[in-house]
Amino acid sequence: MIQTHLLKLDPPYQIIACRGNVGMQIATLVVTEETRDEQGGYGITTHSHPVVTYVDKPLVKKRLEAEPDSEDYEEDPALIPCGEGVVWDKVETSRTSLVCMSDQTERKLTSYGFCRLATEMLEDIALSGKWQGHRLMELGSNLMDFGVTILKEEEKQQEVILALSPGQFIHYGDKEVIDSESELFPMPVPVMELERMLSWYRKIIRQYNIILGSDIRFSFRSRYEPPYDEDYLDDDFDPNHLTPGQKACNDVAELLRNTDLYKGLSEE
Repeated sequence: MIQTHLLKLDPPYQIIACRGNVGMQIATLVVTEETRDEQGGYGITTHSHPVVTYVDKPLVKKRLEAEPDSEDYEEDPALIPCGEGVVWDKVETSRTSLVCMSDQTERKLTSYGFCRLATEMLEDIALSGKWQGHRLMELGSNLMDFGVTILKEEEKQQEVILALSPGQFIHYGDKEVIDSESELFPMPVPVMELERMLSWYRKIIRQYNIILGSDIRFSFRSRYEPPYDEDYLDDDFDPNHLTPGQKACNDVAELLRNTDLYKGLSEE
């Protein structure tokens, strides 16, 4: 037997995010399922799902009533996202991340915070093996719809150390994924043809530049190419016998170093 209960929340509400989705949690849907063990003993399994709205009503009202020359002015109400009482049925509340509270007048998110929100979304895209449009920019836009200001990254030179995710070779079904070892600027890319990987990196980098600073520049190296760190302790790594994934990591790092990743960025 399955039972559900809607637990309405009181303001201030949490503005939450999960896998690229952003919403204001106004309730929790509690799903309870009765279970029995092999001996017939009683038990229950409980799941909690966020119920969200994509409308911050005070913020939307302010935008609709703003003067035409105001930065809060919203010319076309149809452009304001709507949707209230939406159940994130594939998401447990414990898997969501807090962005801010609804009563905060200043809602700011650091570049590190933005990257943490983007990580699982980018991993899902990499595991699908197919790029899915401007998802980073969509995440940024969803946050801005709730009045969140994403702060620019102050460190303009970023070294990205690539390795098989997460730092050792791991297979996701029949896929292998290369990612940055840093939590800042995650770049998960599936192992495939080098030119396709280069295109994938270009798309990720371009969106980071648009959201977090057009003057950020990335340099790349692979975990599996010399010089090796003294504390490198990966038992699966033999520099004389690279796996196909490790070799792909080296090859794409070299390609990234020898490619102008920013050509035409300022003109677009």
